[in-house]
Amino acid sequence: MVHAMRRSIAALLAASLLVALSLANAALAQTTPPPSPAAPPANAPATLRYFNRDIVVLRVPFFGNSPERRARVAEANIARLIDEPGAAKVTYQAVPQGVAILMSGQLVGVLVPGDADALRGQTLDQLRAQAVSRLTLAVDAAEQARMPRRVLTGLMWVVVGTVVAFGFLWLLRRFVLRVRHRVDAWVTRRLAQLKSESARQLATGLVASARGLARVVTWLIVLLVFEEWLRFALGRFPYTQPWASAMTQWITQRTTGFGNAILSALPGLFSALLIFLLARVVTQAVRITFHGVEAGRFQLLGVDQQLAEPTRKIVTALIWLFALAMAYPYLPGAETEAFKGLSVFVGLMVSLGASSIVGQAAGGFTLLYSRTMTPGDVVRIGETEGTVQQIGLFTTRLRTPLGVEVSYPNNVVLGGMLHNYSRNPDGPGMWIEAAVTIGYDAPWRQVHRLLLDAAQRTPNIQATPAPFVAQAALSDFYVEYVLRARIADVQQRLIARSTLHANIQDTFNEAGVQIMSPNYEADPEAPKIVPKAHWEGIESSAAPTGGKEDAPA
Repeated sequence: MVHAMRRSIAALLAASLLVALSLANAALAQTTPPPSPAAPPANAPATLRYFNRDIVVLRVPFFGNSPERRARVAEANIARLIDEPGAAKVTYQAVPQGVAILMSGQLVGVLVPGDADALRGQTLDQLRAQAVSRLTLAVDAAEQARMPRRVLTGLMWVVVGTVVAFGFLWLLRRFVLRVRHRVDAWVTRRLAQLKSESARQLATGLVASARGLARVVTWLIVLLVFEEWLRFALGRFPYTQPWASAMTQWITQRTTGFGNAILSALPGLFSALLIFLLARVVTQAVRITFHGVEAGRFQLLGVDQQLAEPTRKIVTALIWLFALAMAYPYLPGAETEAFKGLSVFVGLMVSLGASSIVGQAAGGFTLLYSRTMTPGDVVRIGETEGTVQQIGLFTTRLRTPLGVEVSYPNNVVLGGMLHNYSRNPDGPGMWIEAAVTIGYDAPWRQVHRLLLDAAQRTPNIQATPAPFVAQAALSDFYVEYVLRARIADVQQRLIARSTLHANIQDTFNEAGVQIMSPNYEADPEAPKIVPKAHWEGIESSAAPTGGKEDAPA
C-alpha cells in the first residue's frame, strides 16, 4: 500500500509539473486570442481581455470601429507593448473624445462616454478607474509570469500542496478503516445480544444505511480536498489566478447563502419544534387517559375498554395532523412554488389512489363503534364461519374451526350479511343445531326423546337453558327435526357439534329408528340401522340390505 501511495504521489507531482509548465508557457506566449468562429453582431458590446482577465466592456463604435474591433486592437496593442523592453506603466490622459488609456506613454485604446454602463449609473471616471486598475493588475501578472523564479516558486508550492493533500487523504483512509473496524465489531456484539429476529433485521438495515451515508460523507471530503488542492494550485500562477479567484468567489457565495438560509430558517424551525413538542405532550396525556379507560378504571364520554385503543389512535392521529398543519408555514421552503407544487401533487395522488383505502378505514370505524361484533365473537360472514380475531383499520380477520385465518375487507363486511352467534340474551356462549329427517312412521314423541337423550350424553352442553327440539318442516316423505342446544365455550363448537351428531346416531340405532336421507326414493325392505353389536365396525353376514336409498345422514 505504501509503494502504491508513493507511485500515486509521484504520478500526481509529474502531472502537476506538466500542467504548470504548460500554463507558464501559455502565459509567456500570450498573443491576441483567435477570433470567434461565429462573427458577433455589428456594434454589439465586446469585452477587452488580457492575460485571462476582463479589463473593460466596450459598448459603442468609435470612428467607424465596432466595439469588437476596438477590443481586439487594444488587446494587440497591450501584447505589443508588453514585449518591449522595460516595465510597462499604465496611465491615462483626457482627450476630447473621452479618456485615452496609455502604457509606457503609448496609446492602448480610448474610452468614450458611451462605454459607461448607463443602466447601473456608471460614469466615465468610474469606468476609467476600473479599466486602469484591472489593466495594471493584468500587466503585473503578465510580467511576473515571465520570471522563471516565479514559475519555479509556483511549481514548488504545487508540489507542497500535492504532498499535503495526499498525506491528508492517507490519514483519512487510515482513520476511516480504523473507525469502520471498531464500529463493525461493536455492531456485531450488539446484534448478537438481540433476541428478536425482526429487531435484528431492522438493526442490520439501519447499519447498512449508516455505512452508505458514511461512504457518501467520505467521498464528499475527498472531493473537497481535491477542490482545495486545485484552487491552491491555480492560485500559484499569475495566468490561472482568475480561475482560483472565481472558484473562491463561487464557494464563498454558496457557503454564505447556505449559512444565511440556515440562520433565516432557525426562527421558523424553533416555532415548528415548539408546536411538535406541544403535540407530543398532548398525545402523552391522551395516551395515559385512554390507558386508564382500557384498564377499566373509568369511562370517557361513552368510550369503554373495547373502544379505548382505536379511539386513542384516532385522537393521536388528529392531534399530529393538526400540529403538522400549524407547523407547515414555519417549515423552510414552505412558501416556495416547488414545495407548494409537491404538496398539491401528493394530495392529488392520495385523493385519487386512496379512495378505496379510505372507504375500508371508514368501514373499520363503523364496525368498531357500531359494536356489530367484537374480537372473540363467533360470526358468519358470507360462507365463512369463525371467531373474530381482529377488527383492523382495513380488514377483519376470522379464524375458522379448522385453524384457517380468513381476512375480509371492511367494506365487504359492511356490504354483506353478518351472523353473530355470540350475541344472545341467554348470556355467554352459543346455540348449536343438529337437523335430522325421520319418516312419518316414527312417532314424533319418540324422536324428540331420542334427540334430547343424545344432547344429554354430549359433554359441554348446558342444562340451563335446556335443549329443545323443533319440527322445522313436514315434507312429502319425512319430517325435519331440529335439535338446538347451548354450549358455554364457543371455541368448542366444532367438537361439540361432532359429538352431538355421533350421539344422535347411537340413540337412533339403539331405538331402531331409521334416519332418512333427504333424497328419498322408496322404503327399504329392512330399516337402515346399525345394531349395537356392530358399532365398532364388526362385520356381520346377516347385516340387513336396503332398497334404493342414499346413505343415512
